[in-house]
Amino acid sequence: MAAIYLLIAFVAGVAELFTGTFYLAAVALAALITLGASAIVPPALLHWVFLLACLFTIPATMVLRHRLARKATGIDDMDLGQTVAVLAGPDAQQRYRVQYRGSEWMAELESGSACPGDRAVIVGKEGNILKLAVSDPPLQEPLCPPH
Repeated sequence: MAAIYLLIAFVAGVAELFTGTFYLAAVALAALITLGASAIVPPALLHWVFLLACLFTIPATMVLRHRLARKATGIDDMDLGQTVAVLAGPDAQQRYRVQYRGSEWMAELESGSACPGDRAVIVGKEGNILKLAVSDPPLQEPLCPPH
């Protein structure tokens, strides 16, 4: 019976490596706790030990994951400071279409204005909307009409 919990711990631990959620790590830990308890608990009660261990480790893991996520908010976003090319805009919501990482993104300027052909720098994100600051002069003739 103990071999089953060793197998559960192994499978859940390997699966956790592919998901990165921490929840399967909690199940693997619960299986290891059950494996350790198999030395003193009768085999007929091991499933209850596993259930109780899961009921403890999964919520504890959720709390730990949320604490780690809160601490990780101070980590810089890899997109910040990257340059994008303005493709079109502004539209009715004052949003621009920009080229970044091989695809088109919606963006808003934090200040100033931009024309198609201008370059801008990512200074933030709000969901999937990039927040931009206009950077260096355009590399080509701007497509904005003269004022």
